Amino acid sequence: MSFGAPYLTLPEFTYHKPKSLKEALELLNGFRDEAKVMAGGVGLIAFMKERLMMPNHVIDIKDIPELRSIEYKKGEGLKIGATVTMSELEKHDIVREKYVALHQAVKIAADPIIRNRATLVGNICEALPWVDGPIPLIAFNAELEIMSVDNVRRIPISEFIKGPVEISLEPNEMVAFIYLPDPAPEAKSLFMKFRTGSEYALATVAAYVLDSEKPRDVRLVYGAVSTKPVRAYEAEKVLLSCRDVGEAIILAAEKASKEIDVVSDLLASEDYRRHLVKLLTINVLRKIFEVS
Repeated sequence: MSFGAPYLTLPEFTYHKPKSLKEALELLNGFRDEAKVMAGGVGLIAFMKERLMMPNHVIDIKDIPELRSIEYKKGEGLKIGATVTMSELEKHDIVREKYVALHQAVKIAADPIIRNRATLVGNICEALPWVDGPIPLIAFNAELEIMSVDNVRRIPISEFIKGPVEISLEPNEMVAFIYLPDPAPEAKSLFMKFRTGSEYALATVAAYVLDSEKPRDVRLVYGAVSTKPVRAYEAEKVLLSCRDVGEAIILAAEKASKEIDVVSDLLASEDYRRHLVKLLTINVLRKIFEVS
């Protein structure tokens, strides 16, 4: 990731490597605005090289055992620690079998070298419009567990990301875990991404459908088209109310392309992104509903 700055070195900082979650939270509570937490470090190091972030203290949490865990409990769901990498998630059987949209997203996020280092929590906390991780997580109604020395709170990822590089996190807090509910056996999910000659996606979509014969729940979440992930609630209603699946998919795609907030930038115009939203919605829903 580069924004064109001339710096090749990092600014000066004090490096901390706590061995426990308690120690990490105490350090963060002491330094607050002067500190940044580092898990994989992919985004943070890039931002520091560009002088977009210049913390006086970097708290490296990679050696904290409980943050490296991926735990699944039937009936409860999946718990992902803050230092779990994209590659670890890609190889995990439960992620591949039950959380298909998430598996697809982490599998194509960046390149293998970055996936070996980058974490899903870091991907979320960057809050960049084009990152892939938050999109399937929101489709699964995932929540974050946020900790400080004297408090633990849970918040939906859809509420945590407030805008570009803007998140609901206090200076003395860190994201410790991601929680995904256990999907019903008949639930299906998929993730799709469109990009051309750039590391940045122009549009992404994650779809979650409970019961593809007669949908009882549908979630459509889009990324890279707006300043933060957006959900197409009206398009979901179309799918839930229309009897003919083929017709419902077309109508839902048209509704999604019109209802969500879409931006223009150097990579694509608003009209082109709305066109991509429509096409991606049709493609992802046809695969889920198994219609041509």
